[in-house]
Formats: sequence, structure tokens, C-alpha cells
Amino acid sequence: MRGSSRLLSATIIALTIATVAQAQDGRRTRQGPASSAASTSNAPLPSDPVKRTWDFTKRFGIPKFGPRPDCSNVDAEFKRFIADYNARVDEFLAGPTDPKKLKLERKNYVRQVTGSERDIGAYLATYDETGKRSPDGYVPPIAEDICRAKLQRYNLIAIREGLKAIGRVYPDMAEVAPLLAKANAAIAQIGDERALQAHVASNRNASLASVRMKPALTRNAQWEAGLRSGFAQLKPGETILKLHLYSANWYVHKNELTSVPEYRQIGAWVATKRPDGTCWINGIDLWQNYVGGSFDSGEYKLGQAPQQILCENL
Repeated sequence: MRGSSRLLSATIIALTIATVAQAQDGRRTRQGPASSAASTSNAPLPSDPVKRTWDFTKRFGIPKFGPRPDCSNVDAEFKRFIADYNARVDEFLAGPTDPKKLKLERKNYVRQVTGSERDIGAYLATYDETGKRSPDGYVPPIAEDICRAKLQRYNLIAIREGLKAIGRVYPDMAEVAPLLAKANAAIAQIGDERALQAHVASNRNASLASVRMKPALTRNAQWEAGLRSGFAQLKPGETILKLHLYSANWYVHKNELTSVPEYRQIGAWVATKRPDGTCWINGIDLWQNYVGGSFDSGEYKLGQAPQQILCENL
């Protein structure tokens, strides 16, 4: 008898945990749909007012357009994303709703509306900084910076559409209007596609203006000739403009236990111009292994990540 009681108690506990977990998962879903087709289910809403309101509010919220590996199709993707989102809202408002459930969810949507102010500021701040970096920082292709800037603008538009949608579901929600005005102001501050690209280019150029090639630590015609030849083999499409040694002497690495040399290395900064007309500072090293009494002829390897520099500053 006691075994049956324990089994019944365990079953009740498991069911309780599962119910709580489902409720929490449902609450997380209502914080705002992700940027995917699954975020706004394509399945038609039920005809019953209570069921359709529960089904709608489970997924409805201010949308977020997630990051993309690239922006090759981002404009079309975002257009479909927003169209699907608004179509779902239209479908819900065109049918019967459950006022009791909507009233129950109201506080959740007020939190989303007021919380959007923080997101608006964050997206705008990220947009403002896109393209800026330290003089020694890696400079990615401009397409990556433009893509990053676009995603900030699109997420501001997504917030605007989400606020408008919440205002349609709750026409008397006074919190919507001031945040909608902030979203519109942020979008207007960014401007159109041309303004966005000009902003990114301006930030990049301002950062690049301070980049300079470091002076050579020494001069060694033999080393320079070898490193120049090695770089030309590794990067045949780039024109070498300057080469500055960053090694004053060989760096010799020795075995910690025996103190016997294992390899030695020298290197240089190489300024080049690419076929697209941009100039870059690269690193190249010569690594020579110790082979019993001497070092071998070695191998040339690219060093630091390329860093862009304005050609006029070389």
C-alpha cells in the first residue's frame, strides 16, 4: 500500500513540474517572437474566441529580427518577416476575441512597450558606433559593417511595427504613443539606405585616418628580400608598397628542459595595395626549425590579421 502511495505521489510531482515548466515556457514565448517563420505560426487561428486569443497571445509580442550570417537577401527576408507578423495581427483582429484573456495579458504587453525604450537606445547606439574601431583593430570588409548597421535599422522598424500592433490590440494603452514616437525618431535619425552607407563609411574613414605603419626596428637587406619574396608567393594578388622589419634579431625558442634550440623566427610588416584599390598592413614571418647543428631553410607564414590603412598615409 505504501508503495502505491509513493508511486502516486511521484506521479503527481512529475505532472506538477511539467505543468509549471510548460507555463514558464509559454510565458517566455510571449516576450516577443524570434525572427523566423516559426515565430508567427502559419496555422489558422481557432474559431473559438477563447482558444484563438490564447493561441495568439502565446506568440504575439514585439518582434526581433535576429542576426544573419550575411546580408545578401536581408532586404527581402525582412520584408517577408514584417508582412507575416502584420498578417497574423490582422487575422486575429478580424475575428472574435476573449476580453478576459486580453485583460489578463495586458500587464505583459505594457512591460514590453515600456521595455522597448531600452532596446531603441541600444540599437541606435550600436548603429552610431558601427564602423568605428581602434587604430590597431581588425577592419572587416565594409559589407560586414553595412550589414551590421542594417540589422540595427531593421530591428528599430520591427519595434515600431510591434508597438503599432500592440496599440491595435489595446487601443487605450497610453504607454504606446510616446514609445512609438521614440522609435520613429530613431529610424528617422538613421535615414535611408544612402545615409546608412555614408554613416558607416564616415566612421570607418575616421578610424582609419589614425592608422600608421610602424617604423622598422632594423634594416637587413637579406631578410627584407626573403620576406618580400615569401609574401609575394603567399599573396600574389597584392602589390607590395613597403616592408618594415619588426624583428631586430632572430627570436630563438629553446627547449625548457635541455635548452636546445627548437626553432627561430623573424618577421615584418608588409604594406600592400589590393586590386580593389584599398591598402593594408599585413604580417609575415619566417620560421626555421633546428635540425641538429643548424637551422633549415624555413617556411614563410602570414602573421597578424590584415589591417586596413588609407593609401595616402603610407
